[in-house]
Amino acid sequence: MFLKHGKRILPFVVCLIFGGIIGKYADTPLPLFSLLAATAAFVFFGMELAVYLLLVALPFSFRYILPGRFEIQTPTEPLLGMLVAVYCGQKIVDCALRKAKSEDTFPFFVPLCLYIFVTFLSAINTPDLFGTLKGGLRATVYMLFSVIVHAVIRNRVALKRLFIAAFPSAAIAVIWTVIVLIYHIDAWQWTSAYRSAPFTNYSVYGAFTAIFFLVCLSRLLFDNSAYDRVLWMAWFVCFGVGLLMCFSRGVWLSVIVAVGFMLLQLGRGVTHKKILFTGAAGVVLLVCLNLPGVYDIIIERVSSAVDVSYASNRARLLRWGQALVMFLESPILGKGYGAFAMLYEEDVALVGSYTAQYQLGAHSEYLQVMAELGIVGLGVWIWLNFAFLRYGFRALRTIEDGFYRSIVIGLMAAEISLMVHFSVNNLLNGDAIGVPFWGIYGLLPAVVQMAVREKTIPETEDSV
Repeated sequence: MFLKHGKRILPFVVCLIFGGIIGKYADTPLPLFSLLAATAAFVFFGMELAVYLLLVALPFSFRYILPGRFEIQTPTEPLLGMLVAVYCGQKIVDCALRKAKSEDTFPFFVPLCLYIFVTFLSAINTPDLFGTLKGGLRATVYMLFSVIVHAVIRNRVALKRLFIAAFPSAAIAVIWTVIVLIYHIDAWQWTSAYRSAPFTNYSVYGAFTAIFFLVCLSRLLFDNSAYDRVLWMAWFVCFGVGLLMCFSRGVWLSVIVAVGFMLLQLGRGVTHKKILFTGAAGVVLLVCLNLPGVYDIIIERVSSAVDVSYASNRARLLRWGQALVMFLESPILGKGYGAFAMLYEEDVALVGSYTAQYQLGAHSEYLQVMAELGIVGLGVWIWLNFAFLRYGFRALRTIEDGFYRSIVIGLMAAEISLMVHFSVNNLLNGDAIGVPFWGIYGLLPAVVQMAVREKTIPETEDSV
């Protein structure tokens, strides 16, 4: 009885205590320690609920600066950290008590653990040991989120709750950003237009929006079962309009590749869907290109992709070159995780002060991994991506249920779009992309194993 009522009362007690601490000790680390303690208690009592809360808060997390060069995205990273800590603690206790293991194992556990190991091993060559270890620990927490999602999402009910948590929150963030961009329509193609939006720049915004757009498109194309099509069409329109407002060439390329992958999954019997979707997409693009001033901006943006005199292209080429030089200096284990930002010095005379103001990254996830973790780290990173795609394609050969097939294709398309985008940008360090990427990495095998179980023992829960 006490435990039952305690779970209801605990959040209010925590809020009162935490609010009092913030009010009295705002200039000390005590509020942060109190936040972590409260988060740990919350996660312990409801790990699944904590995952949903993390997804709800994800687009609206804010940077919290601490003394001593520490910073966290609140509440994303405290929740992530405590989820990993509690999960690992529970696993240790289960092993000590020799409890039975789950029949559904995480299929990517070996390459994931090896990638984490290489991340820390690269500290051998780092110019800043503390910085590399701190960054490696943060990256590990993000990576282990895939394991947690796989452990938490075990049935259709949990999957439905996941969608309910993630989609409305993401839609609000996208609509908010679209309104901000319309208000700053004169600066629509510049990162400065995003200053009042939940996203920091158009690459992050576009990559985030594309994930939800592709899942919605997959559901509409591949799921012929009974579900609320009006609602999913509304989500699709929302994220589709949001995607049209994005000005990132990397996002455009990644979405085109991902949509192409999805169209290839349509069989011969549904050619009309290919024609209908392609025709509708062509009409929408034609209308958008005929809006006043839009055509010239789009053509200029596309043509600038091969213009070496373009400032952002020069910056990208310089960073790619620096990544290659760093790799050649330490080809086996690289310069250490996070070392690119420590060692790279941007030449303002070559790229201009406008591009020099942004955080330092190699502008390519693959080249950055190669520079920081060497050929060993790059090999494991490619293994991680290949293992995901191979697992998904194998699952598509056996899954016949329209609902699960649509979810698997949507998750694969979303991950493919990120993999393509990573060739020209490095976005995994941010929570807005890091959480979805690693979350999908764990969600795909969870959905596939769910489909296998239902095929053997059909469940009666309502569809999502």
